[in-house]
Amino acid sequence: MTKKTFLESDDQFIVSYELLHILQWLLTYEKEAFSQLVEQAYIKGSQSMQSNSEVYEQIEESEDLQNSVLDFFNFLEKEVSIVAHAESIKHIMQKNLLKTLDHIDPKVFDAAIIQESMQVTAEKINPQRNHQAKDYFLKQLLKKWHPKKEKNKKHSLN
Repeated sequence: MTKKTFLESDDQFIVSYELLHILQWLLTYEKEAFSQLVEQAYIKGSQSMQSNSEVYEQIEESEDLQNSVLDFFNFLEKEVSIVAHAESIKHIMQKNLLKTLDHIDPKVFDAAIIQESMQVTAEKINPQRNHQAKDYFLKQLLKKWHPKKEKNKKHSLN
């Protein structure tokens, strides 16, 4: 059984709107960094081609080279999917925890501790255990909380 290449198959390669948007964003806001990455890849790729000219000639005609564009876009699509999923989980967690945050006194817990506890909760709780987010968040908050002792405060036993 032979493996069909993109050029031989009837299938279409589809690039998601999200990936197109990310590529446009890169060209708009990270053009210099992206250019440096391309330059670095070109230099290193050229060096490896020169040192392996025989291998390069074999690859030049192979399916691997033809499919490298598809592999690249498939990789990007998978990465976009992973990031989108992680971000949606974080958004859901933060939305569900907003009610809990209304009951936390900002004078007792500083904003950094609250934010860090929310991030840990969003990373640790998966969507199937979303109902446990509040409890996990409160546990994380208490782990990080170090109350300040007031030296001038006198405790009376009256």
